[in-house]
Amino acid sequence: MTEKTKKSIRICSIIALVSCILWTVYEILYFIGLFTGWGVLDKKVDWSINGMVKVVFFIFYLFSTVALLGLCFKVIVNTLHGMREGLAFPQSNVKPLLWLTLADFLYRLCWMNQLILFQENFIFGFTGSNLIMPFLLLFFAFMYKVAADAVEENNLTV
Repeated sequence: MTEKTKKSIRICSIIALVSCILWTVYEILYFIGLFTGWGVLDKKVDWSINGMVKVVFFIFYLFSTVALLGLCFKVIVNTLHGMREGLAFPQSNVKPLLWLTLADFLYRLCWMNQLILFQENFIFGFTGSNLIMPFLLLFFAFMYKVAADAVEENNLTV
């Protein structure tokens, strides 16, 4: 791997890390706003109407958001550690990328249906767009696994 490629991967990883940090701050302000009406929201959730549905939805939304952010951080950090060792495709990223697919699916489903928290009458929505990105992530994760296995096998034969 050339130094130019290593430098490009590092720069992209640092940009992704900064983006994840900004996204984390936004999500924290969003979840604070659900309870207080302060932050990125201009109103708070009325938990007394359909309270159980809203609590279950909120738990799924919070869990999927935390999982998605945590897995993104893990993949980026693993990539930076792999770059120090000279690995473009560290094997430690395979499982987090597969879990990232599930977390992304849940997050997109919750994000699309967040009006459940604000409206008394709601319709649960699901479209094909909820499947496109998770499918692409799953495809990418399997391609990454193939690349990581090939790099590992190549290192063993040399």
